[in-house]
This record gives sequence, structure tokens and C-alpha cells, in this order.
Amino acid sequence: MNSKSLMLLLPFSENDAKMASVRWKRFKKYLEKKGVAFDWVTTKLPFCDESASAISKAACELKVLRHAWRLSKQLAQNHSPGAKMVVVASIPTLDPLYVGAMLKHVSGPQLELVLEIRDVYARPEMYEFNAVRRHLEVFKEQVLIKYVHKVICLTEEIKRRYCMYYPNLRSIRNAVVITNGYDPEEYAHRPTRRIQPQFLDVGYFGSFYGSRNPELLLQALHRLQEQEGDTAGKVRVHFWGDLGGYPLQTRIDKCQLHGTVIYHGLRPHKTILQEYSTTAVNLIITHRTGSAYALPGKLFEYIGAGKPVWAITDDPILCDFMHQHELGYLSSHNVESVQRTLRTLVRDHATGRLSTIDSLKDFDIATLTRKLERFLLNGCSAVQQDEADGRSSGEGRSVVRTTKRLPRSPLVVGEEPDA
Repeated sequence: MNSKSLMLLLPFSENDAKMASVRWKRFKKYLEKKGVAFDWVTTKLPFCDESASAISKAACELKVLRHAWRLSKQLAQNHSPGAKMVVVASIPTLDPLYVGAMLKHVSGPQLELVLEIRDVYARPEMYEFNAVRRHLEVFKEQVLIKYVHKVICLTEEIKRRYCMYYPNLRSIRNAVVITNGYDPEEYAHRPTRRIQPQFLDVGYFGSFYGSRNPELLLQALHRLQEQEGDTAGKVRVHFWGDLGGYPLQTRIDKCQLHGTVIYHGLRPHKTILQEYSTTAVNLIITHRTGSAYALPGKLFEYIGAGKPVWAITDDPILCDFMHQHELGYLSSHNVESVQRTLRTLVRDHATGRLSTIDSLKDFDIATLTRKLERFLLNGCSAVQQDEADGRSSGEGRSVVRTTKRLPRSPLVVGEEPDA
């Protein structure tokens, strides 16, 4: 980057366990190796309670405006006058864009505002706000986004949707997609748990929330236990993370899965990364609806660990990604599908057909950081040219080898063949 300095506006601190923080800690590490001065600004504005009266909401919005204006002026004063500055505002929430747009207004043309869109925000297909609040958030986004020079999206689907929301904005049309990734250096430590090769160890790393929970898996294990006790006895499912109100122990008791399902509680992210290598297969569970535009951040960490991935999902974007890179196993959101995949996993594990996968270099954080730096310096056309050159030369890619090629159907891998 010409200016060798970058300011990040993010709603989470550098030590937060949120994937957004983990993503930018990785970028920060590699950018600083290149001599980039990196300024991380945790950006949280006052929150307006949806249950408040109209007058209270109006007063709160004025408070938000004052806080954003005060913070932007403070940041501008801390910056050398006349020096070029690149500011990345990462949403959601809108707080970083709010402050970034005001900072742009205060600083003038020497500031380049880059918007990172990690998630679809406040749209009708989302349920985080009521209708009135949603319209207000979209209105603010429409006003603030006009200050943006460049845009980064985490997936092609997020970019596609925002191109529909803002068809006339060049910055959106020229957005670059930079996914989450993995850092190979984070897998250098030894695992803390002893691996028992006689068991098929399935690992789930993450929180439960709403329909993203293990209910179908527990039901499938219970049915497998009743119908094929020997098969079920070879499975161990390990959960790490926040239960989010899901009554895991109660369900373990009711399904009689003691010894089969083990909850390890909350662990630091550094420890969790070490545990990825102690399993035979790592699990992703998506929401039944509302997440079809995103790829889970831990998917890329699983890729870095080199273990097969099992996804319980009906999200087309995730199914397509699993197919494209042949990462492992897919189940649909129903008990029969999950049970069939469990049976296949046990069989493949017993016969030695479960294998490690080669880490995809495209998602190595060093590769992604080069793409980020190239985009911030030269824009979308430079990134597109780099990708075209990479495709023609074959550089930066590695072939994934798995024991099973995923079918093109987004339903199930590992279905028993017809007799």
C-alpha cells in the first residue's frame, strides 16, 4: 500500500473471539510484516432499544449521531494532516460505516473509505430487527454508503445481493470477494487430547443459536443406537462452544447418549485450533433458513486443519463450495439423512477410507492478505488480473484429495446404494 497505513473500524476488539476479529487479527499480522502501520479502532455506538417510544428512539438516534461525530473528529485529529489514509469499515453493525463516513466528511479527499460487508444486514429476509427499525437501518446504510470508495464482500452471494440493493453504485459493482481463511502457523502446536483410533471422533466447534443446534444429530445417534448398536458404539461426538440455551445434557439423558456425546465447554480460540486435529471429521451445522448467503468462518479453519468436513445444511452456497473442493460429506436437515451419513462415516473410518485433505492455498491467509493489499492499492481490476494469471498458470492452487467425491446433489453424501 502506498500510504503504508490502515485504520480498521470494527464493532469488536482485537481480543474478541468473534470470527470478524479473528479474520482481521490474521490480516493485521501479515500486513504488519509488510511494514503496514495498522490502527484497530473498536467502534461501538449507543444502541437504540426497539421497545422504546418514538420520542426515545429519536433522542437515541441523535445520541448516536453525536457519538459518531465526536469519534470521527477525534480520529481525524490523531492523523497527520494532508497524509493519505485508508480506512476499512467492517459491517454489520452499521456503527463502523457511520463513523467512517463522518471521518471521510471531516478528512476530505486524502481519506479513502473501504467498506467490508461480512453479512447481509437489516434486510427483509433477516430477522434481527422489527420492520420499523429495519427500514431505519437500511435508510442509514443508503445515505452512508455513498461515501465509500471500494467494497469487500465475504462471498459472491453477498456481493450479488448488494448489487441488487445498489445497482447504480460503481463501488458495489466493482466489489472484490475476499473470503475468510486459515493461518498455517496456528496449527503448529500439539493437540491436547489423546486420539483413540478405534472411535470415529466427530468434532463440532462453535456456538448453538436458534435452529443451528445438534438436535437432528442427537436424534440420528439415538436411532442408530437402537437399530445398529455396534455402529453407534463406534461414534464419539465432541462439542466445544457456547450452548446458547440448548439443553444438551437433558437431551443426552433422554437419548441415552452418555459416553457418545461429550461436551468440553468453552475454550480459547487458540486451544480450539489445536483440537481440530484430534478428530476424524469436523462438523458444520447451519441454520435451516437465513444463512444461505454466507460461508461459515470455521469452514476455512477446518480446511487448514486438513480434516474432512461434514456439513448438515441445505444452504446452496455451502453445498456448492463443498462439491467444488470435494471437502467431505453432506447431510440435509432431516434425521434420515444425518443417520445415513453417520453410517457411511463409520464404514469409511473402519475401512481406512477417511483421509486428510490438502489445504487449499487460495484460502491461506498469506494469499488472502496479498489479495487484500493489491485491492486496496490498485482496485478490483488488479485483483481480477491476478486471478486470471493464477488460473492460466495454475499457481496458488492445490488439488484436494478426499476419499469420496461428493455428488452434485445438495442432499446427502454416503447414501447406501440401491440393492
